[in-house]
Amino acid sequence: MSEQVVQGLERFANLSGEYGAKALAPIKEHFPELAEFIMGTAYGDIFQRTSISDQWKEVAVISSLITQGQFEQLGVHYVMALRVGVTVEELKGILLHLAPCVGAPRIISAFNVLLSTLDEIQ
Repeated sequence: MSEQVVQGLERFANLSGEYGAKALAPIKEHFPELAEFIMGTAYGDIFQRTSISDQWKEVAVISSLITQGQFEQLGVHYVMALRVGVTVEELKGILLHLAPCVGAPRIISAFNVLLSTLDEIQ
């Protein structure tokens, strides 16, 4: 395993904790090449950069996932956002801010993921 993948796994673990480990486990088991790609590229490279804060990184990722309708990964990024200091109220604010752009149905789905994630981590 490359040093970049190891650094990525460490970064991912620090940002997402047990919630992230649980989400990553099936990918690592059944598609390890994808897990290595994600950990090496996203978390071993892009998330290591310091041009924007960790909070801004999560706002960008959350916004992008919602815009694309990709709700499955939202829980992990909500957890990461909370762990880097984004508040629940700020997450709701992001959702409300996106509503005119992406529509209420996507925001309702994203909000339901937020509620489920909060229930799971509390």
